[in-house]
Amino acid sequence: MTCFGVVFFAFFLSSCVTDSANSQRKTQGASSNSPTSVGPGEGRVLQDNPIIASKNPNLSYDANLSLYIQRTPVKIENGQFLTSQCGEQLSNIGKGLINECVRVTQNRNATQFNSPTSKWAFPVTSPEFLQVNTHYHINKRLDHFHNNIKTLYNHTWGDVDSPQPFSSYDTAIPKYIFDNNGHWKLGADTQTLRAFSDCELENNAEYSPANFTICLGYDAVFKDQVKFAQDDTVIYHELGHGLIDIMLNSRNKTASLSEAISFGYFYYDEAGALGEGLADFVSYVQELRTVFGEWALGRFNNAARPMSEREPMHVAGLAPNEDSRLMYPQYLNYDPNDPNSINEYRHQAGQIFSHFLVALAEDFESTDGCKMDKQTAANYVMKLVMESLAELGDRTSRGGDTRGLGYVNHSADHSTDWIRHVKPITYRQFLQTLSKYTMRLMGNPALNLCNGGVYGQDRLEKLIDSYGLLLFRSYNDKGNAVSSLRTSERQVIPTNRLKSSLVPKDLLIFDPRENASKAFVFDRRADINNALKNNPDIKPSPLIDSELKFNNGNAKISPGEVVGLALNLYNNSNTPMAGIQVLANDWDHVKWEDTAITKPYKQGKFCNNFGDEFPIIAEGGADTSTEGGATAGECKYITRENGDETAEQLAPVCMVQINDTNSTKWALQEELRTKLNLEADNCLGGADSPHDCFIRAIKGADSAWYSKMDPQKTWGNTMVGDNGGSPPFQFHNIIFFEVSPWIPPGTTFNCRFRTRFVNCEDCWEEKIGSTFDDYLDYEFSGGKPFKIINFQFTVID
Repeated sequence: MTCFGVVFFAFFLSSCVTDSANSQRKTQGASSNSPTSVGPGEGRVLQDNPIIASKNPNLSYDANLSLYIQRTPVKIENGQFLTSQCGEQLSNIGKGLINECVRVTQNRNATQFNSPTSKWAFPVTSPEFLQVNTHYHINKRLDHFHNNIKTLYNHTWGDVDSPQPFSSYDTAIPKYIFDNNGHWKLGADTQTLRAFSDCELENNAEYSPANFTICLGYDAVFKDQVKFAQDDTVIYHELGHGLIDIMLNSRNKTASLSEAISFGYFYYDEAGALGEGLADFVSYVQELRTVFGEWALGRFNNAARPMSEREPMHVAGLAPNEDSRLMYPQYLNYDPNDPNSINEYRHQAGQIFSHFLVALAEDFESTDGCKMDKQTAANYVMKLVMESLAELGDRTSRGGDTRGLGYVNHSADHSTDWIRHVKPITYRQFLQTLSKYTMRLMGNPALNLCNGGVYGQDRLEKLIDSYGLLLFRSYNDKGNAVSSLRTSERQVIPTNRLKSSLVPKDLLIFDPRENASKAFVFDRRADINNALKNNPDIKPSPLIDSELKFNNGNAKISPGEVVGLALNLYNNSNTPMAGIQVLANDWDHVKWEDTAITKPYKQGKFCNNFGDEFPIIAEGGADTSTEGGATAGECKYITRENGDETAEQLAPVCMVQINDTNSTKWALQEELRTKLNLEADNCLGGADSPHDCFIRAIKGADSAWYSKMDPQKTWGNTMVGDNGGSPPFQFHNIIFFEVSPWIPPGTTFNCRFRTRFVNCEDCWEEKIGSTFDDYLDYEFSGGKPFKIINFQFTVID
């Protein structure tokens, strides 16, 4: 009998602000910054945030900020409104110019203010000044960004005025990026970035990819004085999320696809952490300073973030040398502002990435690196990031104009699911891709980007390893399609992996300690309602009562409930595990006995060739003794099209135990439906989904992420530290299941979860001959790259 533990359960959820009231600022005194003091199109701004401009880390909330604005006027906008064009540096080629690129208003409900004279100098305490400051810094960063794309394009395809045939190196940047505005947000060509300079958001700022908006909030205590729009680093960070969005979808926009890919899908996952670190790095590229958010975040909320180990806000022992870096995964939950806390938070986890990117730029800059100036070095790192994003986000599955289908993200039909769940962007995947492009650009003598030399593989790998991020053993140059050329992949130099630890997947197990629960079940009505309310894309079956009246809060799985499930996994190694993911989506683990039966009513038996030999043939398992592995439908054959072949079909994770007259066996849920004479329309997914008729993971909530597990500990033990207490479960830690009200109490199920982790030795690549290469993308439809965890439970009334 399975024992379920009960823990304190709270969802820490966030959502985009949907409404804001007009906020008025109190005047702190007169300022000489007035329209009459500048010429048309000009204004004055804070060139840096008040802490840096004043050189006073203890600057008061009510300081006179007019003392720190730049006295020499700068260009703002020639028109009467803060609406600007983008891509002026491309206007000479007759394409690439975004006419209404940016529009700034005070908040979501405000109209744009009109400056009839096109003069943009206003008192620093006014709402107009905040809008001008926001507009200036957004456009400054966008000019830099589009110029980087243009120069990168020139490296790859020739001069942007007259692109030459592909010749320089294998690039992910699309040849027709400017023709189809691939350098801007996926959507209509006229889509405008809207920025709200005084948004109703306490102690925060945010970018919304769905709405293409930037919301700059205020300090909750000093609401009228301290605004996030006064800090250019915050503006650059939030805009950085938008630039990630653009580059991640640059190939999708060029291919005229409609659905955008985002960077991160949960409240915590590694793609989201990478996005936060990269957004911090965008601030570095613009300001070349290694601290983000000193003013509103740092001065008043104790939340500034460093981007170099040399910054004094770090704990003692961190330093910019190979023995003292911010290593993965030890520092995933590290908060430099509160080193004793343990928080599973994207911003904390992303610091490892921002520190690595800054260190790479500084290595390009160094005299024994590429000997370039600081700005050029930062730009080149940003170009490597652009290449990586363009490849990793490609929904056409090509990853480049000269590559075949399936190079990345499985196939065009399945690419979205691959990017989001099956093979999401992680520290391992991003560093492997960025390393590949580092060799193609900085290590390419034909391009001569390293001032007469090349940036060497050995040097790059040693730097990556100093951050614990040398988690790959080949550069995956040939991609993830079926190929006979896989053995020609560039290999990592084995002696360079000194600090980057890889752990076998079999050491991820259930908590083996006495009386330990195998899972935590959450079924309290208020908690589940809160989760569904804050995640409207997660929709239970119509069979589930909309008021969740069957959710009884007894921490057991009962008919008619929506339940949250968190496996109590344990790291049975002596090395931390990081980026642990549990998948509950459908996968290829059934041998279909009658391939002539029309989907979805195929008959089959569960495969037992995943290492645990479960279930055995006598318990309903498939007989694989005569299989060769080349025939679709067999257990040893992994579907090439994620179940779309005629003889293949994916199966849900949960099987059911059926008691026959003379035996007990594990079977597809469709067999129980038939035995009960239940109409197919009464299945959770209706007649089209008989194999998850009684219990199924809810799509969109069918995977869970855990930042790390310390050696010989569970995630819960890792998170609470030595203080004990209940682990802080959040939405991203939980898989949500819906349970049919038609299940007879006492029915037993086994859910076959696939698990893996980012620093896994055998979850991502395999040895082919004497070399290593990543698993092919189609193999992630099966069980081969995963550790299979079987979780059994009985439904209790």
